Amino acid sequence: MRVVRCTLILLIAPLLSTVCPGQLPSSGCDRTETRLEDCTSFTQFETGANEPPSSRTNPFDPSAGFASSESTTDRDSASGVVSAPGEKKGLDWGRALTESFTFLVIEQAYVVHTDFNWVVVENGIPFNHYWRDYNQSLTSWYHAGWSAGENPLYNYVGHPIQGAMTGFIELQNDPKYEKLEFSNTKIYWRSRLKAMLWNAVYSTQWSMGPLSEMTVEKYGTAARPPWNANGTFPCNTNTCYSGVGKVNIVMTPVGGLGWMLTEDILDKKIAEWVEGRTENRFLINTVRCSLNPIRGGANILHGRRPWYRVSRDGQVLTLVNQPQHAVASEKTQKTQVPSWGDMFFGYSHIGASNCEVPVSGAGKPCDPLSAKASVLNGWNLAVEKKYFRYFGTVFELGGQYGGVSQGTYMVGIRGGSSIGRFRPFAQVLFGAVHDRAPGSSPVESALTFAEDLGLGVDFHLTRLMSWRTHVDELKTGDNTFERYNVRVASGLAVRF
Repeated sequence: MRVVRCTLILLIAPLLSTVCPGQLPSSGCDRTETRLEDCTSFTQFETGANEPPSSRTNPFDPSAGFASSESTTDRDSASGVVSAPGEKKGLDWGRALTESFTFLVIEQAYVVHTDFNWVVVENGIPFNHYWRDYNQSLTSWYHAGWSAGENPLYNYVGHPIQGAMTGFIELQNDPKYEKLEFSNTKIYWRSRLKAMLWNAVYSTQWSMGPLSEMTVEKYGTAARPPWNANGTFPCNTNTCYSGVGKVNIVMTPVGGLGWMLTEDILDKKIAEWVEGRTENRFLINTVRCSLNPIRGGANILHGRRPWYRVSRDGQVLTLVNQPQHAVASEKTQKTQVPSWGDMFFGYSHIGASNCEVPVSGAGKPCDPLSAKASVLNGWNLAVEKKYFRYFGTVFELGGQYGGVSQGTYMVGIRGGSSIGRFRPFAQVLFGAVHDRAPGSSPVESALTFAEDLGLGVDFHLTRLMSWRTHVDELKTGDNTFERYNVRVASGLAVRF
């Protein structure tokens, strides 16, 4: 169902917002047991340009948002760029595009999960006959009317939420506008219109771009037949829908702007009113998260806490490049926790295969090879390279053995944040699974597209090592069947 995909936009924000007042940062220098003077990346406090330090914000208090990591200088730390106080610069295109692409991967992950059979409808391969199908989809869109045949809730609520998220992504990467609060001024309206333009480009790509619903889910193609107004197949009425229409091109940017304005007003009129009457950080952060859930999600993509406000949390810590810190002590170098990424190696177990008929979801017997690809044991190797504070790129290989010899080859993203000695995370991976049954005659073999959705946790054992356990749902198949396997892996992760 496409409503699930739209509500995925809120997956990060509400999930972490509910626990945000007690959440600790993810980097090593943010951990409570690490002394500030032991962190080579922190050198001095400075106050945001044109913003007085907040009398209620204590930068050493984790519950106050630990504004150090939420400064705009965070995004420059990896490259060693230092933002001077009051420095003026334009939109950070690289960061804004990377955040938007991360959001796109998260959205498409659920698209693939819910419409897996359409993704692999032709020969079990995604993007098969790409240009032919894309041309058919664009032609269907051109001749389509206003509606795409969806529930109005998706078009008039879900897509505006998507627009608001991408609009906030643009704003938080533009130093000229990121501190602006709701006001009836030219610069405020100019900033929001610029954000609407950004989300209009994103929403156009989402609806009809090269990595869109058209190309991934094959809406409007001959391979995906139209349906009736009630959602049934095949279409046997005068009104048929193919999943493409003009509504989302208009409603996403316009509705997104309206959603952003609503959150701006609530933040200005209610959240600030609460802040002026209490110093309880738990209450302040909870109100901020509750009234601005979409802004909170954008904050997380930016490496900030969901409740952070650059306009009011004025004190920040400047980040500098490690080689430039000439006075770093040997003790400091030994105590700082690595945060570039990690390598994992451990044992993995795959449970029984569960097979379903595409579209209907009815259970069906697994084919012989799928049935053999059950209750397998083996190994799992994964390397994660962080590119944002909360997000990293993951490359994974695996080998499982039993009824078949199975190899997994996956790549994707992982998002997580440390809470004391624990780091819970979620990941989405795409790739291929190769099953081979050497004992059969002839040898049975199958290479299928695969998606992996998983949750896990790291328990920090030492400065460099953690014990990791994660549980995933591995999904494979084609247009004739879908196969689900639960996979459990546990082993040692080494940070670097």
